Amino acid sequence: MPQESIAGGKKKKRINMGTIFVLPCALIVIVMTVYPLIQMIVFSFSKVKLPFFELDYVGLENFIKAVTASSFPTIVKNTVVWTFVSLALRFLLGFTAALLMDTGFKGKTVFRIITLVPWVVPSIVAANLWRWIYNMDNGILNYIIRSINPDMAINWLGTQQTALLSVVLAYVWMGFPFIMLMIVAAMQGIPKSLTEAAAVDGANGPQIFFHITLPSIKRIIGILLVLEIINGFNTFDLLFTMTGGGPGISSETLGLFIYRTAFTNFNFGRASAIGLMLLIAVMLCFVFYAPFQRRGEKKRAA
Repeated sequence: MPQESIAGGKKKKRINMGTIFVLPCALIVIVMTVYPLIQMIVFSFSKVKLPFFELDYVGLENFIKAVTASSFPTIVKNTVVWTFVSLALRFLLGFTAALLMDTGFKGKTVFRIITLVPWVVPSIVAANLWRWIYNMDNGILNYIIRSINPDMAINWLGTQQTALLSVVLAYVWMGFPFIMLMIVAAMQGIPKSLTEAAAVDGANGPQIFFHITLPSIKRIIGILLVLEIINGFNTFDLLFTMTGGGPGISSETLGLFIYRTAFTNFNFGRASAIGLMLLIAVMLCFVFYAPFQRRGEKKRAA
Protein backbone atom coordinates (compact mmCIF):
# COMPACT_ATOMS: atom_id res chain seq x y z
CA MET A 1 0.00 0.00 0.00
CA PRO A 2 1.45 3.43 -0.93
CA GLN A 3 2.84 5.49 1.95
CA GLU A 4 0.64 8.47 0.99
CA SER A 5 -2.53 6.37 1.34
CA ILE A 6 -1.51 5.17 4.82
CA ALA A 7 -0.74 8.74 5.93
CA GLY A 8 -4.02 9.97 4.45
CA GLY A 9 -5.96 7.21 6.21
CA LYS A 10 -4.36 8.06 9.58
CA LYS A 11 -5.11 11.76 9.10
CA LYS A 12 -8.74 11.02 8.22
CA LYS A 13 -9.05 8.78 11.26
CA ARG A 14 -7.69 11.54 13.52
CA ILE A 15 -10.17 14.04 12.05
CA ASN A 16 -13.05 11.58 12.56
CA MET A 17 -12.03 10.95 16.19
CA GLY A 18 -11.74 14.66 16.81
CA THR A 19 -15.21 15.23 15.38
CA ILE A 20 -16.66 12.48 17.59
CA PHE A 21 -15.20 14.07 20.75
CA VAL A 22 -16.18 17.64 19.82
CA LEU A 23 -19.67 16.87 18.50
CA PRO A 24 -21.45 16.42 21.88
CA CYS A 25 -20.14 19.74 23.17
CA ALA A 26 -20.98 21.45 19.88
CA LEU A 27 -24.54 20.10 20.03
CA ILE A 28 -24.96 21.33 23.62
CA VAL A 29 -23.72 24.80 22.67
CA ILE A 30 -26.08 24.92 19.67
CA VAL A 31 -29.06 23.78 21.73
CA MET A 32 -28.27 26.23 24.54
CA THR A 33 -27.91 29.21 22.17
CA VAL A 34 -29.98 28.58 19.05
CA TYR A 35 -33.09 27.18 20.73
CA PRO A 36 -33.53 30.07 23.23
CA LEU A 37 -32.94 32.56 20.40
CA ILE A 38 -35.64 30.95 18.25
CA GLN A 39 -37.99 30.80 21.23
CA MET A 40 -37.38 34.50 21.98
CA ILE A 41 -38.20 35.45 18.38
CA VAL A 42 -41.40 33.37 18.44
CA PHE A 43 -42.45 34.79 21.83
CA SER A 44 -41.81 38.38 20.70
CA PHE A 45 -44.54 38.09 18.04
CA SER A 46 -46.97 36.23 20.31
CA LYS A 47 -49.12 36.61 23.38
CA VAL A 48 -47.88 33.97 25.81
CA LYS A 49 -50.57 32.39 27.98
CA LEU A 50 -49.44 30.81 31.23
CA PRO A 51 -49.05 28.24 32.71
CA PHE A 52 -48.67 26.14 29.53
CA PHE A 53 -47.05 28.81 27.32
CA GLU A 54 -49.84 28.76 24.76
CA LEU A 55 -49.10 31.19 21.92
CA ASP A 56 -51.41 33.58 20.06
CA TYR A 57 -49.84 35.50 17.18
CA VAL A 58 -50.12 39.28 17.73
CA GLY A 59 -47.69 40.65 15.14
CA LEU A 60 -45.85 43.80 16.21
CA GLU A 61 -48.11 44.50 19.17
CA ASN A 62 -45.46 43.59 21.78
CA PHE A 63 -42.89 45.87 20.15
CA ILE A 64 -45.32 48.79 19.87
CA LYS A 65 -46.51 48.52 23.48
CA ALA A 66 -42.93 48.21 24.75
CA VAL A 67 -41.71 51.27 22.84
CA THR A 68 -44.77 53.40 23.67
CA ALA A 69 -44.66 52.63 27.41
CA SER A 70 -44.28 55.82 29.43
CA SER A 71 -41.15 54.52 31.16
CA PHE A 72 -39.37 53.34 27.99
CA PRO A 73 -37.58 56.64 27.04
CA THR A 74 -36.20 57.00 30.58
CA ILE A 75 -35.01 53.38 30.62
CA VAL A 76 -33.28 53.77 27.24
CA LYS A 77 -31.63 56.99 28.46
CA ASN A 78 -30.47 55.21 31.63
CA THR A 79 -29.04 52.36 29.53
CA VAL A 80 -27.12 54.75 27.27
CA VAL A 81 -25.79 56.78 30.23
CA TRP A 82 -24.85 53.60 32.09
CA THR A 83 -23.08 52.06 29.09
CA PHE A 84 -21.09 55.03 27.83
CA VAL A 85 -20.23 56.75 31.12
CA SER A 86 -18.96 53.46 32.55
CA LEU A 87 -17.13 52.78 29.26
CA ALA A 88 -15.33 56.13 29.41
CA LEU A 89 -14.37 55.75 33.08
CA ARG A 90 -13.25 52.13 32.67
CA PHE A 91 -11.00 53.07 29.77
CA LEU A 92 -9.61 56.08 31.61
CA LEU A 93 -8.70 54.02 34.67
CA GLY A 94 -7.62 50.96 32.69
CA PHE A 95 -5.40 52.96 30.34
CA THR A 96 -3.82 54.91 33.21
CA ALA A 97 -3.13 51.74 35.18
CA ALA A 98 -1.71 50.03 32.06
CA LEU A 99 0.68 52.92 31.42
CA LEU A 100 1.86 52.76 35.03
CA MET A 101 2.35 49.01 34.75
CA ASP A 102 4.41 49.44 31.60
CA THR A 103 6.83 51.94 33.15
CA GLY A 104 8.45 49.38 35.46
CA PHE A 105 8.31 51.51 38.63
CA LYS A 106 9.19 50.11 42.04
CA GLY A 107 6.31 48.31 43.71
CA LYS A 108 4.79 47.26 40.37
CA THR A 109 4.03 43.77 41.68
CA VAL A 110 2.08 45.11 44.66
CA PHE A 111 0.26 47.57 42.40
CA ARG A 112 -0.67 44.75 40.02
CA ILE A 113 -2.11 42.63 42.85
CA ILE A 114 -4.12 45.57 44.25
CA THR A 115 -5.56 46.50 40.86
CA LEU A 116 -6.54 42.89 40.09
CA VAL A 117 -8.54 42.48 43.32
CA PRO A 118 -11.75 44.13 41.95
CA TRP A 119 -11.73 41.80 38.95
CA VAL A 120 -11.57 38.58 40.99
CA VAL A 121 -14.23 39.60 43.52
CA PRO A 122 -17.62 38.00 42.64
CA SER A 123 -20.14 40.56 41.42
CA ILE A 124 -22.64 39.84 44.23
CA VAL A 125 -19.92 40.30 46.85
CA ALA A 126 -18.81 43.54 45.17
CA ALA A 127 -22.41 44.78 45.02
CA ASN A 128 -22.93 44.22 48.74
CA LEU A 129 -19.55 45.77 49.53
CA TRP A 130 -20.50 48.94 47.68
CA ARG A 131 -23.95 48.97 49.27
CA TRP A 132 -22.19 49.12 52.63
CA ILE A 133 -19.88 51.90 51.39
CA TYR A 134 -22.91 53.92 50.21
CA ASN A 135 -25.04 53.18 53.30
CA MET A 136 -26.77 56.33 54.51
CA ASP A 137 -26.25 55.75 58.23
CA ASN A 138 -23.18 53.51 58.61
CA GLY A 139 -21.40 53.70 55.26
CA ILE A 140 -17.75 54.70 55.16
CA LEU A 141 -18.38 57.31 52.44
CA ASN A 142 -20.93 59.24 54.48
CA TYR A 143 -18.73 58.79 57.58
CA ILE A 144 -15.93 60.67 55.78
CA ILE A 145 -18.37 63.32 54.51
CA ARG A 146 -19.87 63.85 57.98
CA SER A 147 -16.41 64.32 59.44
CA ILE A 148 -16.06 67.30 57.09
CA ASN A 149 -19.65 68.60 57.18
CA PRO A 150 -22.50 66.71 58.95
CA ASP A 151 -25.11 68.26 56.64
CA MET A 152 -23.54 66.97 53.41
CA ALA A 153 -24.30 63.24 53.87
CA ILE A 154 -26.30 61.79 50.94
CA ASN A 155 -28.51 58.75 50.52
CA TRP A 156 -26.48 57.67 47.49
CA LEU A 157 -28.58 54.70 46.38
CA GLY A 158 -31.91 56.16 47.51
CA THR A 159 -31.78 59.46 45.61
CA GLN A 160 -32.81 59.65 41.97
CA GLN A 161 -30.00 62.03 41.04
CA THR A 162 -27.20 59.85 42.45
CA ALA A 163 -28.42 56.22 42.31
CA LEU A 164 -27.36 55.37 38.74
CA LEU A 165 -23.98 57.12 38.88
CA SER A 166 -23.24 55.49 42.25
CA VAL A 167 -23.68 52.04 40.72
CA VAL A 168 -21.62 53.16 37.69
CA LEU A 169 -18.66 53.81 40.01
CA ALA A 170 -18.97 50.32 41.48
CA TYR A 171 -19.18 48.85 37.96
CA VAL A 172 -16.10 50.80 36.87
CA TRP A 173 -14.17 49.61 39.93
CA MET A 174 -15.04 45.99 39.08
CA GLY A 175 -14.21 46.14 35.37
CA PHE A 176 -11.22 48.40 34.76
CA PRO A 177 -8.61 45.66 35.59
CA PHE A 178 -9.71 43.67 32.52
CA ILE A 179 -9.01 46.65 30.26
CA MET A 180 -5.72 47.23 32.06
CA LEU A 181 -4.58 43.64 31.48
CA MET A 182 -5.53 43.63 27.80
CA ILE A 183 -3.79 46.92 27.10
CA VAL A 184 -0.68 45.91 29.06
CA ALA A 185 -0.51 42.68 27.04
CA ALA A 186 -0.87 44.65 23.79
CA MET A 187 1.83 47.15 24.78
CA GLN A 188 4.23 44.39 25.74
CA GLY A 189 3.86 43.04 22.21
CA ILE A 190 5.27 46.24 20.70
CA PRO A 191 8.91 45.69 19.65
CA LYS A 192 11.25 47.59 21.97
CA SER A 193 13.38 48.49 18.95
CA LEU A 194 10.64 50.85 17.72
CA THR A 195 10.49 52.89 20.92
CA GLU A 196 14.25 52.84 21.36
CA ALA A 197 14.81 54.06 17.79
CA ALA A 198 12.25 56.84 18.32
CA ALA A 199 13.97 57.89 21.56
CA VAL A 200 17.35 57.96 19.78
CA ASP A 201 15.81 60.20 17.09
CA GLY A 202 14.76 62.64 19.82
CA ALA A 203 11.09 61.72 20.33
CA ASN A 204 9.71 62.46 23.79
CA GLY A 205 7.25 60.35 25.81
CA PRO A 206 3.98 61.81 24.42
CA GLN A 207 5.29 61.57 20.84
CA ILE A 208 6.25 57.91 21.31
CA PHE A 209 2.83 57.21 22.84
CA PHE A 210 0.75 58.90 20.11
CA HIS A 211 2.86 57.83 17.11
CA ILE A 212 4.01 54.33 18.12
CA THR A 213 2.16 52.92 21.14
CA LEU A 214 -1.38 54.05 20.30
CA PRO A 215 -1.34 53.01 16.61
CA SER A 216 0.14 49.63 17.61
CA ILE A 217 -2.66 48.81 20.06
CA LYS A 218 -5.64 50.39 18.27
CA ARG A 219 -6.91 46.97 17.15
CA ILE A 220 -7.17 45.70 20.73
CA ILE A 221 -8.77 49.02 21.72
CA GLY A 222 -11.44 48.47 19.06
CA ILE A 223 -12.14 44.96 20.34
CA LEU A 224 -12.34 46.23 23.94
CA LEU A 225 -14.76 48.98 22.93
CA VAL A 226 -17.13 46.47 21.34
CA LEU A 227 -16.89 44.06 24.30
CA GLU A 228 -17.44 46.83 26.86
CA ILE A 229 -20.47 48.23 25.03
CA ILE A 230 -22.01 44.74 24.89
CA ASN A 231 -21.19 44.25 28.59
CA GLY A 232 -22.82 47.55 29.46
CA PHE A 233 -26.04 46.73 27.60
CA ASN A 234 -26.24 43.29 29.22
CA THR A 235 -25.37 44.17 32.82
CA PHE A 236 -27.99 43.01 35.28
CA ASP A 237 -26.66 41.55 38.54
CA LEU A 238 -24.93 44.65 39.95
CA LEU A 239 -27.87 46.98 39.32
CA PHE A 240 -30.38 44.41 40.55
CA THR A 241 -28.51 43.86 43.81
CA MET A 242 -27.64 47.48 44.58
CA THR A 243 -30.78 49.40 43.58
CA GLY A 244 -33.23 47.03 41.87
CA GLY A 245 -33.70 49.82 39.30
CA GLY A 246 -34.85 52.32 41.91
CA PRO A 247 -35.69 54.68 43.34
CA GLY A 248 -38.60 54.62 40.91
CA ILE A 249 -36.98 53.82 37.55
CA SER A 250 -34.05 56.22 37.97
CA SER A 251 -31.48 53.42 37.68
CA GLU A 252 -33.46 50.91 35.62
CA THR A 253 -31.80 49.73 32.40
CA LEU A 254 -33.09 47.52 29.60
CA GLY A 255 -31.77 44.39 31.30
CA LEU A 256 -33.77 45.13 34.46
CA PHE A 257 -36.78 46.17 32.36
CA ILE A 258 -36.76 42.79 30.60
CA TYR A 259 -36.54 40.98 33.95
CA ARG A 260 -39.37 43.01 35.50
CA THR A 261 -41.59 42.60 32.44
CA ALA A 262 -41.05 38.82 32.33
CA PHE A 263 -40.85 37.75 35.97
CA THR A 264 -42.82 40.45 37.79
CA ASN A 265 -45.55 41.19 35.24
CA PHE A 266 -45.31 37.72 33.62
CA ASN A 267 -45.52 39.25 30.15
CA PHE A 268 -43.07 36.97 28.37
CA GLY A 269 -44.08 38.16 24.90
CA ARG A 270 -43.27 41.80 25.58
CA ALA A 271 -40.08 40.86 27.47
CA SER A 272 -38.97 38.82 24.45
CA ALA A 273 -39.68 41.76 22.15
CA ILE A 274 -37.50 44.05 24.29
CA GLY A 275 -34.82 41.36 24.40
CA LEU A 276 -34.88 41.04 20.61
CA MET A 277 -34.48 44.81 20.22
CA LEU A 278 -31.56 44.73 22.66
CA LEU A 279 -29.98 41.85 20.71
CA ILE A 280 -30.25 43.83 17.46
CA ALA A 281 -28.64 46.86 19.15
CA VAL A 282 -25.75 44.69 20.36
CA MET A 283 -25.31 43.10 16.92
CA LEU A 284 -25.04 46.58 15.38
CA CYS A 285 -21.82 47.03 17.36
CA PHE A 286 -20.29 44.17 15.36
CA VAL A 287 -21.73 45.55 12.10
CA PHE A 288 -20.01 48.91 12.65
CA TYR A 289 -16.78 47.38 13.95
CA ALA A 290 -16.25 44.81 11.16
CA PRO A 291 -15.42 47.34 8.36
CA PHE A 292 -12.78 49.02 10.53
CA GLN A 293 -11.22 45.65 11.33
CA ARG A 294 -11.09 44.66 7.66
CA ARG A 295 -9.59 48.03 6.74
CA GLY A 296 -6.88 47.57 9.37
CA GLU A 297 -6.08 44.06 8.12
CA LYS A 298 -5.73 45.35 4.54
CA LYS A 299 -3.34 48.08 5.70
CA ARG A 300 -1.22 45.56 7.61
CA ALA A 301 -1.17 43.24 4.59
CA ALA A 302 -0.10 46.10 2.36
